[in-house]
Amino acid sequence: MRTRLVSVIGSGAKATREMMAQAEELGAALVREGYGIVSGGLGGVMEAVCRGAVRQRGKERHPPLIGLLPSYDVETGNDYLDIVLPTGMGHARNALVAAGGEVVICVGGSVGALSEVGLASKMKRPLIALSGSGGTADVVARALRSVVAVQSVEEAVEEVGRVLAASESSEA
Repeated sequence: MRTRLVSVIGSGAKATREMMAQAEELGAALVREGYGIVSGGLGGVMEAVCRGAVRQRGKERHPPLIGLLPSYDVETGNDYLDIVLPTGMGHARNALVAAGGEVVICVGGSVGALSEVGLASKMKRPLIALSGSGGTADVVARALRSVVAVQSVEEAVEEVGRVLAASESSEA
């Protein structure tokens, strides 16, 4: 049985404490449910979601935390990643982040996250926005009908479960 992957996108260097706390809680909740995490692999929300996941699962390396870095330098990845993929693609790596998960969750975010939302939407990836986290998440929660807006981390993880269960039943 393969590990189901969830992409988490959001604010990088300009992440607020609130965004970081939500992302950390989200990482813990996702791995508790057995989901692996794909992110851009840098700081901010990307690091916080991985930190929360590691704190939840301990020293285990499953489910995996995958970072798709914009540079070729593996050292730029955050310290919580299990798998570091140095793409050398710059912002174009956002397409890989959007495609990497079966579901995409947005926490805060700016222009980079907005590009990932657009790409995920074109790829028909289910999108979840943590409303109230600010930035891109709040904008797309209001502006895009295809985005499921949730008010809490618990709701986000429940929605991931619903989406993945529906995809399993449609494949059967």
